[in-house]
Amino acid sequence: MYRLLRLLGIALTALIALLLLGALYLWWSNRDLAAAELDQLYGGDGLQRVNIDGVDLAYRVRGEGPPLVLIHSHFYTMRLWQPWVDELAADFTVIRYDLTSHGLTGPDPSGDYSRARGAQLLNGLLDHLGIARASIAGSSTGGALAWYYAAHFPERVDKLILINAPGLPGITNKYMEMALPDWFGYVLYLLPERLFKPFLQAAVADKNLVTDEQVHEFHLMYRRRGNRMAEFERMRAWERGDISPDLAAITAPTLILWGEQNPQLPVAQSAELAGKLVNARRVEQRIYPGIGHVIPLEIPVQSALDARAFLQDN
Repeated sequence: MYRLLRLLGIALTALIALLLLGALYLWWSNRDLAAAELDQLYGGDGLQRVNIDGVDLAYRVRGEGPPLVLIHSHFYTMRLWQPWVDELAADFTVIRYDLTSHGLTGPDPSGDYSRARGAQLLNGLLDHLGIARASIAGSSTGGALAWYYAAHFPERVDKLILINAPGLPGITNKYMEMALPDWFGYVLYLLPERLFKPFLQAAVADKNLVTDEQVHEFHLMYRRRGNRMAEFERMRAWERGDISPDLAAITAPTLILWGEQNPQLPVAQSAELAGKLVNARRVEQRIYPGIGHVIPLEIPVQSALDARAFLQDN
């Protein structure tokens, strides 16, 4: 009996040691990263910052011509737009930035992740750059901010491009629609990098487009100090309700881009969205067969060319 108890004690001690080692590894591999560390990795030439109402907003400007603001998808960063910038900078002054709770910008000290707050920060950026009026293109969550901005600040929007823009009722991102308990934010600190690949692949039609390098970058940006809890607060603050009045307030010519195989927002919502833009001076739609939710990643060049044609069409 003594020998059996001794063996059980050794086994239990070994199990506890393994659990502690596993917890230590999980903590180390998912620890917060300093903003300066990520700036060194992904800042590079051209990164600029401006403090807008306490937010240290990271942004880039490239090109010459009429101003065009690009607002990235949820969970991504302004680096999503690089192919668009390469394609459009010859004809436009292309402005892109990291939303709060994302990338190099980080959390909003106010804790406000509403569309109204996003519009306030965008106004601040345009004011800082001395731009009175610009065209706005937004993908996914960036699209929601784009239509909100165009509705509430029509005098500042020349043309509008909405890419798989959410807000209409129906099937959407379940993580944004579900009620999240208080403790859920801490779970985000325990997610290993390998879990992010299927998460990113779920939004696109061609899973091979999501590379290991992209997953690694995504995970590093996610670990920027403050981003994870800020992301939790952004998800909790997801705004529901009838957006028809906002859409009816939009007067800017609008191009809607949609992926036919969008797993989060059914393609039928493209026509529904177009139908609610009753006061827009012009509404066009492009539906891309075989494409999912992240169009700037899935067909960057084609979508950029379609954007250019729309923006240059008077």
